[in-house]
Amino acid sequence: MHDGNRLKKDCEPVELLADSSNLHPRKHSITNTLNQVLVLSIIILLIITVIAILVGFLVTGRKLHRMSSECLEAACPESWIGFQRKCFYFSDDFKNWTFSQRFCDSRGADLVQVETIQELNFLLRYKGPYDHWIGISRELGQPWKLINGTAWSNCFPIRGGGECAYLNDKGASSARHYTERKWICSKPDAWRNGLRYHHQRSSRWPLCIQSSIRPGPAPPFQVS
Repeated sequence: MHDGNRLKKDCEPVELLADSSNLHPRKHSITNTLNQVLVLSIIILLIITVIAILVGFLVTGRKLHRMSSECLEAACPESWIGFQRKCFYFSDDFKNWTFSQRFCDSRGADLVQVETIQELNFLLRYKGPYDHWIGISRELGQPWKLINGTAWSNCFPIRGGGECAYLNDKGASSARHYTERKWICSKPDAWRNGLRYHHQRSSRWPLCIQSSIRPGPAPPFQVS
């Protein structure tokens, strides 16, 4: 009888210890598995976020590049150069002042009306070694005027005694309208047109275009 009681007492703690020792590893295993799943989920979420951000940057960059390219193409026509909200065309041919203005007019432009020193320096830098007609003219002995008939600002000197102005390596000079030179056309760029800039033209052209009689040969023009 006593032995039986002792056996029960000895066995009961052993059974409890065995149960507790079996439960702890299972709890740790479940906890570790949950932690691993959580960490893996966070890593996957971070990777997806980074990929989404990179794709967003690439798409935005391509859109901006396409938009900027379209804007640059739309600002000035092909073979024209943009500067200070204007488009400039430098000719390859040599023609008289009258033909040059008509050519520009057929392109929705005029011979360039140089209005500032900055614009003058730009044109001198790009024109190369040849003389180029510009849109400043006068009746002999009268003040200089722009193509649209308004008085010119005289922001730089125009040398010579001719009625039509042109650019040379020294700045601006003048000659008779029938002599042949290259020319420069100008017109507002697309942005300026978008701001409802209206390019005004005179109701009549100056003497350089009005004259329909071609004089006889003249001696070479000398810059004064």
